[in-house]
Formats: sequence, C-alpha cells, structure tokens
Amino acid sequence: MHPEKHPALITGLPHKLRLLDRWQINLTIALPFDSERSQQSPAAFLQELTLAFPALQTVSVGPNWRFGNKRSGDVPMLSDWCEQSSITLDNPAPVLYEGERISSSRIRAAIQSGKLTDASAMLGRPFTILGRVKTGEGRGHDLGYPTANLATEDECLPPNGVYAGRACLADGSFHLAAINLGTCPTFGGKNRNIEAHLPKFSGQLVGQEIDLEFHRYLRPEKKFPDARSLSDQIRKDVEAVLTST
Repeated sequence: MHPEKHPALITGLPHKLRLLDRWQINLTIALPFDSERSQQSPAAFLQELTLAFPALQTVSVGPNWRFGNKRSGDVPMLSDWCEQSSITLDNPAPVLYEGERISSSRIRAAIQSGKLTDASAMLGRPFTILGRVKTGEGRGHDLGYPTANLATEDECLPPNGVYAGRACLADGSFHLAAINLGTCPTFGGKNRNIEAHLPKFSGQLVGQEIDLEFHRYLRPEKKFPDARSLSDQIRKDVEAVLTST
C-alpha cells in the first residue's frame, strides 16, 4: 500500500513465480494486498478460502503468521478453523541458522553486507536476482567480453564488486557468469548497473528475463587507468569463474 516505504525485495513476485515454476509447483495464486484486503476480517478471509477452494486439504503457514485486519488473526484461530473444516494445518517450528531464527531481515542484512554464504544458507538456495536484459552501451563487447545488462525491480543487492556466479536463461539452461555490480568507474559512470559476461555462451539475450546466482565474491570494484588494463583484469576474472566450479 506504500511502495515508497518498503525495503528492497529479497525476491520480487515475478522472481518468486519463476522459482516456483522451476520447482514444479503447478499453480500459484497471488492475492493483491490493497486497501480492501487490509480491512478484511480474519473470518471473512477464511470464508473466502472456503468458497474459493472447496477441496482444500492442507494449509501451511509459519509459526508467527498473522492475517486479517490489523493482524488480528493468528495461528490458533486458523487451527480452530482447520479442525472444524477437516483441513490439515502444517505449522512447522521456526528454522534456525547458527542458533537464531531465520527471518527476511536477517537475510536482507546478509545480502547487503556481502555475506552471501550466510544469505544462501538461510534461503536454502543460492542468492539470486531476476532481471530483464536491456541494451547496454556496448563497452563489454568492445573489450572482448560482451555482457548482459540487467534491469531489476527493486531487488535487494549485495555490495559493488565482481562475483562468480551462474545465469539461468529463459529456456531453463544454466551458464557460468562473471557478474559485475557497480558504476563502471573506469568510464566515469555514475549509475549502479548489473552486468554479466557468460564466457561459454553465444547468442542474443536482449529482452530475455534471466536470473543470476551469486556464488562467490571475487574482488572489489576498481577504476583502471585505461581500457586495456580493465580488459586484462576481466580476463583474470573470467578465468577465476571458469575454475571456481
């Protein structure tokens, strides 16, 4: 309801749907949270579930799940409804990492501080961002290392630098990737960009949605004295990516 106030997204809705499809979830229904939904009582929400899914067999929620106006519905209320409706309630205990409960705040903090091993461990998968490949300025191509330049939708990002990772293309294929996150200081850039070079891929990616897995931090962003020096460093980065698997 207040998009200008929300924190950076760990996984935006299009990204979630893509992951769920990859995990072979047959159907996902995303309910929009708007003013009308925010005023809905817990009882009205449960009634909506009853009408929308008459064959509902199992409901799965986290231990601190809340629903309804002013978060007035809770797990005990849901449990009573499930029992009355002969529906199984799946309510697992909190999942811990290093002795503390995993939360979106912990994951977001780990990503933004560059602790990607911790972030991936808490996510249960490699940290990934989703974006659509846009037309760049062609500098990577001129240097001999063409890149896919990503436009993302306010997803949480790690610190600037060069990372070893992997790209998943729209066709489901995976390719090793040298990922650069930063402003291209060698060329006087100001805006933060995400670009990835796929050393063993040749083809057109502009317009495709791809997701990038961040596996390992390689080095900080650096301003080089000239394009040749930058090209030499990119070659070393690519070699590091190819030998990191």
